[in-house]
This record gives sequence, structure tokens and C-alpha cells, in this order.
Amino acid sequence: MNVMAIELTKQLRRPRGWVTLGLVGAVALVLAVVIGATRAGIPERIGDWGSVTTNASGFALPLITINAMVLFLLPLAVAVSAGECVAGDASWGSLRYLLAGPVTRARVLGSKAAVAAGFSAANVAVAVIVALLAGVIVFGWRPLTVVDLQHSTPFHLAAASFGPARTLVLVIATTGFVLCSMASTFGFALFVSTLTDRSFSAVASGVGFGLVSRAIDNIPGLHALSPWLPMTDAGTSAWTGFFTQPARWGPIGHALVVQAVYTAVFLAAAWISFVRSDMLH
Repeated sequence: MNVMAIELTKQLRRPRGWVTLGLVGAVALVLAVVIGATRAGIPERIGDWGSVTTNASGFALPLITINAMVLFLLPLAVAVSAGECVAGDASWGSLRYLLAGPVTRARVLGSKAAVAAGFSAANVAVAVIVALLAGVIVFGWRPLTVVDLQHSTPFHLAAASFGPARTLVLVIATTGFVLCSMASTFGFALFVSTLTDRSFSAVASGVGFGLVSRAIDNIPGLHALSPWLPMTDAGTSAWTGFFTQPARWGPIGHALVVQAVYTAVFLAAAWISFVRSDMLH
């Protein structure tokens, strides 16, 4: 029995995954069109320090789109994929029949998690690809210039320029980092999905996980915890370090390590919960 193929076929037939992909793509397109049409010559902030001018390069739009969607919509899409993964089948009653077969629970959960991770990656990729295509079509395949507002002064403009080919590589790296920055959200939503048969609860928990983490990050008295929180404003915007000369690898590496730790803990908790719980009744 190819559990992975069965799970993939099942998810491809369900409308929720396609609706999420369509929504993400539509929002990315609307952002690209509106910003490109109404703010073409106006510098747009990316992260805490960077600024790009939309009509200067087609590569500006995917960066602006990532910056706009990374706070809520992309984490929501990831939480939908992970939260629906187990709880959706439990609510439909199909999970008990799958577990009654000659397949280990670890294999079932691994297949479900892998397919959900694939849909999560697809959501992030669709947002970036739509914005990139819109930007290149409208504003061209031109070098990207990023202004460093942190080090610019009235007498000196600090900026980094990247050729089109290098910028494309950096956009791909940014897409990968953004996806990794949501790994803890994915892991937590998956864990909650093994505890309930209500997929909405698992999805809401995944989104709430990130919101609570950001809320703690913005409490002045708890700033000492910020470097170790799973989701922070600084952590999710660390990708802007790719677009400096030289690149700022420290925040990027730290964010990836923090995500790896939280994700490992949540995936282990999901595995323990799924293996030990009684889902046949």
C-alpha cells in the first residue's frame, strides 16, 4: 500500500487546498497590480531597514509581496495545510479505516505530514511566482537596488545593487527561508491536529501560535525572550539580510536554528500523540 500516493490523491481531490492556493495567488496578484499601478515610483519598505522602488525593477514586487503576506496570510495557508492533515480525516471518519489497515501509525503520520508540507511550500511558492511574473512583465528584467535606510544619511545613500540573475537566486533563497520561518507554525498546527477532530481548531491554533509569539515579542519587559521566540518581527524579516552587501548571515542562521528546535519538538509531540491516542473509536 503506497500511503503517500493515497494521501496525495486524497488531498488533491479536496477543494480546501486548491482554494487556499487560489486565494494566496489572487492576493499576491492584487498586491502586485495595485502597488504597481498606484505606487510605481514610490519607495516601499521591506523589513525594518530596506527600501525598494517598485518600477525600478521587476524583482521589487515579489519582495514587497513577501513583506506584506508573511505576517498573516502565508502563516494561515501553512496552518490550513497542517491543521487539516489529521483532523480533517478524523472528522470525516476515514482515519479509523486507514489506521485499521496493515500500516504503521508512524508511516501514516509521516505521509500526511509530507503531503501537507508540500502544499505549504506550494502556497509560499505561488505567492512569490505570481508577484515575480507580474513584476517582470510590467517593470522588466532589470537589476535591483535596495536602499539601506539604517545606514543612509542626508549626505550618504547606502544601497546595494544586484544583477537580474543574482537577484533571482536571492529571491529563491528568500522563498526557502520564508517557508522555513513558518516551520514551527506547521509543526504546532500538525500537533494540535492529532489532538482533535476539528480542523478549524487546529488551523486557528497554528495561526494563534504565531500571533501570541509576536505579542510576547512586543512586550517591552519581555524583550530578553525575543531571540528565542518562534515567531518575531525580526525573525520573519531576517530574509532582508540576503539583500545587503555583504549579506547579513547572523540573523538568518539564528532564525533557522530557532525554527529547527521548535519544529523538532512539535513534530515529536505530534508523533507521540498520534501513535498513542485511540482513534479507532
